[in-house]
Amino acid sequence: MNKNSEKRICQNCKKDFIIEPDDFGFYEKIKVPAPTFCPECRMIRRFSFQNTWNLNWRNCDRCGNRIISVYDSETKITVYCLNCWWSDIWDGSEYTMDYDPSRPFLDQVKELIDKTPYSSLQNDHVTLKNSDYSNYIGWSKDCYLVFWADFCDNVFYSSILNTLRYSSDCLRAQDSELCYESINIDKCYQTFFSEECDSCVNVWFCRNCYGCINCFGCANLHGASNCILNVKYSKEKYIKKLKEFKVNSWQKLQELKQKAQDFWITKPRREYAGNSLNFNVTGEYIYESKNSRNLYICDGAEDCKWTQLITVKTARDCMDYSGWGNNSSRIYECINVGENTNSIYFSCFVWEGSMDMQYCYWCMFGKDNFGCVNLKRKQYCILNKQYTKEEYKKLRDKIIEDMKINPYVDKLSRKFFYGEFFPLEFSKFSYNKSNAMRFFPKTKEQALAEGYSWSDKPDTIHETTIEADFLPDTIEKTNENILNEIIRCLNCNRGYKITKGEFDLLHKMNLPLPHECSKCRENRRFSRLNLPKLYKRICAKCKKEINTAFAPGRPEIIYCESCYNKEVY
Repeated sequence: MNKNSEKRICQNCKKDFIIEPDDFGFYEKIKVPAPTFCPECRMIRRFSFQNTWNLNWRNCDRCGNRIISVYDSETKITVYCLNCWWSDIWDGSEYTMDYDPSRPFLDQVKELIDKTPYSSLQNDHVTLKNSDYSNYIGWSKDCYLVFWADFCDNVFYSSILNTLRYSSDCLRAQDSELCYESINIDKCYQTFFSEECDSCVNVWFCRNCYGCINCFGCANLHGASNCILNVKYSKEKYIKKLKEFKVNSWQKLQELKQKAQDFWITKPRREYAGNSLNFNVTGEYIYESKNSRNLYICDGAEDCKWTQLITVKTARDCMDYSGWGNNSSRIYECINVGENTNSIYFSCFVWEGSMDMQYCYWCMFGKDNFGCVNLKRKQYCILNKQYTKEEYKKLRDKIIEDMKINPYVDKLSRKFFYGEFFPLEFSKFSYNKSNAMRFFPKTKEQALAEGYSWSDKPDTIHETTIEADFLPDTIEKTNENILNEIIRCLNCNRGYKITKGEFDLLHKMNLPLPHECSKCRENRRFSRLNLPKLYKRICAKCKKEINTAFAPGRPEIIYCESCYNKEVY
């Protein structure tokens, strides 16, 4: 194993990056060369291959039905509805290709990528019930416009979830119920307009509270009850004050939200967000993980590095892995791989117990496949063609050697030898419609200069029937006729509707109708998240240097973990 750190120059951004001795050890263990892109460029490249949040209308290319899809009608590929794609009437072996050693192997994979049929949505279709308008979701029922979620029930307009029930407008929520407009919550019940709360019940506008009951506008409290702005009240006085706040009024909620956030900013934050059940980790939004570095939104990561969006435990011994875990191990340079998967490299959308696969794209229930696309339940395949075990291993080894001397060269002359993820131009999504735009915003000029594509297609504009300004201030004053209206968003002027399930849930919570469309609400929640980038900063208390997602110059008070624990616990 290489015992020294080594500085390399990223062939994409041309900046220096460091490969550590442990990194070399990982590459040697899985028998792949070191990467030529820096960690951030690798992450952005992977994110550009997924579109979680932008849905479009188009027709199924098999049955002809009108469907919701992550691919717009202008994308020149074959798209099947979920029923057709998951059916047994085809399995991908209809598109076999023979390996041509005179051509770069990735060029041949691209040919398969361009001609095989795709699932309209990135869903575990057979595990879903009544959740047709959600994407990247599994094991859920009665969900509407829910994204990146598992094990959810009666949830609306929410993202990055694991086991959320009867809730709406939440972001990164787990094991919680009856929650609204909350971010980064775990094991919470009746939690509203709150952030970074764990094991709380009936809290409003709280941040970083643990085990709290009946609290309002609080920050950094543990085991507290009947508190308002961190001040303790009797139970009777707390209930009286809560009634005075009139949280059933839309107008009052806007005032209370600003007051709470002004209070939050006066209280210190830990250098990273997450719970206290971590050991030897760095990154942001980390939960119950250990011995891992540079994580982002990870729950149950062990011995991982440069890993993001592990939303179902666990992920072990992984690097450069972007979603989603669920008992996966030894995953390298992959996006959207999970559920009992092992030894998957340089791949996208490989699910359901797949093992020992490289350069695969939309493959399910597979083992020992190399360079396959939209293939189901197959073993020992290359370019979707079936081989014997001996033939497969011999040809796979030859292709790997060929890739080392005959790389794919993209339109910007970047070379993709064996050991690199797919080239940027293989993605079926324009940059501004992909997950990359959500976490790494770029201008059109920047994206095009870096080799990404861009969509100038405007959003669909619907005729509206009522202005948001004219909505009733409380849900009690709102009748079901509102379900027939198309409301003009207070922020962007897009039209939006209230669904029956959402209306019933708001009635149950005694909360007013939203005055903004679901897209504006989603964007506002995401704006509250830190992005997957760490900065050097000084602890505001002890002055030691720390790595944090809070950029220097931001107004938050940031403590190192030690100082934070001393003050808060």
